[in-house]
Amino acid sequence: MFDKILVAVGGEDASLEPARVAGRLAAVIGAQLSILSVAPETDETLGEPLYSQRLEQRMAESEAVLEEARRLATEAGAAVTSTDMLEGRAAERITEFARHGGFGLIVLGTHRRGRFQSALVGSVSATVAAHSDVPVLIVHEPH
Repeated sequence: MFDKILVAVGGEDASLEPARVAGRLAAVIGAQLSILSVAPETDETLGEPLYSQRLEQRMAESEAVLEEARRLATEAGAAVTSTDMLEGRAAERITEFARHGGFGLIVLGTHRRGRFQSALVGSVSATVAAHSDVPVLIVHEPH
């Protein structure tokens, strides 16, 4: 059932604890682990050269997060099979990627926002949990 696990990392104040937890879990149950980072779409109306500069910056940030997540998951014993970057609305992209990739579990973090702040800016983890076809494990940042 959980032979393929997707861990989503990234966003503002990105926590890498989900990569560590997913790595441990994948190692224990012998699952394949894929890591995904989703960045907001780069606004094309910025025009050149600002568009290209912003896109390059976001890609570099995502690459750094993915590399660190891969390191942590591997140190935890996981066999990381892929790392991917996407642009768009994080919750939508994560659920689509999981659905089309045949994943049995999604692991992601939370920012521990209050109810009011989550209502204003939304919660990726809550939206993924509500719309996912597979189980979702939400990992809180340790204190």
